[in-house]
Amino acid sequence: MITASSINNKIVVSIADNTHSSYRLERHSYNDNTYLVWTADGFCVPDDENPAIGVSGDILDTNAEANTLYAYRYVDFEAENPTDENYIYSNWVRNGGDEAIGYTFGNYKVPQGQWGNAVTPDDLRFTYLWGTDFKATNGQSYTDEQIQYFIDTSVAEIERRLDITIKKKKIRYNAKERNLEKGKDYDVDEAVYDFKFSRISRYGLIKTRQKPIIKLHKLELLSRWQGVRDITQKTIVDKTKGLLKLMERPLRPSDRSSMIQTAVGIYGNQTLQSQLFYAIDYDAGYETSDDIPPDLRQIIAKMAAVSLLNIIGDGLMSGFSSSSLSMDGLSESFSSTQSATSAYFGARIKVYQDEIEDYIKVNKNRFGHMILGAL
Repeated sequence: MITASSINNKIVVSIADNTHSSYRLERHSYNDNTYLVWTADGFCVPDDENPAIGVSGDILDTNAEANTLYAYRYVDFEAENPTDENYIYSNWVRNGGDEAIGYTFGNYKVPQGQWGNAVTPDDLRFTYLWGTDFKATNGQSYTDEQIQYFIDTSVAEIERRLDITIKKKKIRYNAKERNLEKGKDYDVDEAVYDFKFSRISRYGLIKTRQKPIIKLHKLELLSRWQGVRDITQKTIVDKTKGLLKLMERPLRPSDRSSMIQTAVGIYGNQTLQSQLFYAIDYDAGYETSDDIPPDLRQIIAKMAAVSLLNIIGDGLMSGFSSSSLSMDGLSESFSSTQSATSAYFGARIKVYQDEIEDYIKVNKNRFGHMILGAL
């Protein structure tokens, strides 16, 4: 793991990794994708007179330009010809200055090797909660880490309400049984899909449990004992709706393939559906946070803003509704919108909530299917 933070116009880079004794550290700026390497003279292009040197722990970058965004990465110092996938990447950090970073400011893009943030804390502070003080009456300030928590929970809530996947996930069937490593080979361990002849023969498609689909890696029809056939290359993927459209005729109970007979065995053709399954490996969500549609990103931000407004409002004016002061014929009174049933920022909360509900109502079928029923 590697993190970077700006302190007094210098950047502290921390490598919390004890796997190797030393690492090759590299840096690039937001506007230049060329990576410079850590040497005795700081970050530069190494040569025979000034070669790269190994580092570990905390490193102080003193030659970073002011008010510039930087990202860092590291790899084992002894690694030969490392590729981009071998590196571990840091967050973006601004050296000095107080300029906000976010999509609404047009200066955020996903650090290489990471998924990114659907919304940044600065997007919420200075755009969706513009004009709101993040400091309570007791002097405590709301941290970026706290704001990030509400961003992450908002992403999960929107995923649930729209029935989609936003943050990229590697979905593999029976991952534990196949000895795959979680976090590296897969994120979600998914069961195989039941083979339903009536549905497949009529519609010729499979609806995946998560969508949108980024990439289909494998679609295989399984029997109890062995793979029947790999139909990955004979499948059309509707990525947005998570549909796998089969171009190959499905198996029928009357088929005399030896593998079909092995699956059905002595139980008869009537048990075909319970003996055959579809095994699917795929990636779902958006490749990076840069790929999230702007309107969906805005709803995520508004969902997080509602949660923050409820808490920040109490921190600014907890339990306060109105007050009045009178002295020597002069009087002064003050009333807020807060009450036992109304939050301090109730008006903005209601507007955001209405916009969220309208968006979900209008766009739910855009990401999925219209459910119809008949009596």
